[in-house]
Amino acid sequence: MKSTFLNKVAIITGSSGGIGKATAIGLAKQGASIVINGRNQEKLELVKKELEQMGFDVLAVAADITSYEECERLMQETVNHFGKIDILVNNASLTMDDSFENLHPDIFTKVFLSNTLGTIMPTKAALPYMKLTKGSVMFISSLAGMHGLPAGSAYCAGKMSLTAFWQSMRIELNYTGIHFGICYVSFTQNDASKRMLSSDGKLVPIQKRPEILKQSQEQVASAIIKSIKERRAKVVLSVFGNITEWVFRYFPRLVMFTIVSLNEKKMNLQESNAK
Repeated sequence: MKSTFLNKVAIITGSSGGIGKATAIGLAKQGASIVINGRNQEKLELVKKELEQMGFDVLAVAADITSYEECERLMQETVNHFGKIDILVNNASLTMDDSFENLHPDIFTKVFLSNTLGTIMPTKAALPYMKLTKGSVMFISSLAGMHGLPAGSAYCAGKMSLTAFWQSMRIELNYTGIHFGICYVSFTQNDASKRMLSSDGKLVPIQKRPEILKQSQEQVASAIIKSIKERRAKVVLSVFGNITEWVFRYFPRLVMFTIVSLNEKKMNLQESNAK
């Protein structure tokens, strides 16, 4: 059913799969014209074809969103094709799985920049166009952006920085009428092909999470779209996510004790298995 997104133009970074793709489909179903983005043109073309077969108006632009020049090109191609930009969903990011001690500096940099510059640069490049439409910019963060976690230092640091950037944008650019929102995503079902970076840069499977805690990609996309529609400043997803935020806020010592204890048990188990 088409809605307030009719005739709107939406760019979703990191939309060749996962939450990004689900968000692109959800916005398209409500009438928006869609720009999908990723680094791999072949993957994007497959998604573009899939969405076009559903009857949606789609443009695919491969670009490295940590590069400002690439982001300028992404915005220019969007405006050349659709004439404007109403929505920017900053979704693309990389994650990792190893201790900071073991992590190669280049891998830390790659993950950190994907979660910082990968949001900052598209936002910067989109601003001149977004000011004309008084549109919406959404930052996709994570519960890992509320508290540091073991084996995720670069990812947590990157996601946590988005809160400060979002707050700054809301203050600095309040006069523009642009809506800036942030969404803290909880555990989500991943594509079977999704991978994270190991300490040496190899792609490894995502760690399994309890199924009972996971939201579907469609549920997450629906919440993101609702936040844009209602121009909400902040949303934390899932019952588990909201309980976690509350515990983080009011029982920080308990949180630290629990995380440290679980991490020590994990390390002891790994040492035992290595013998």
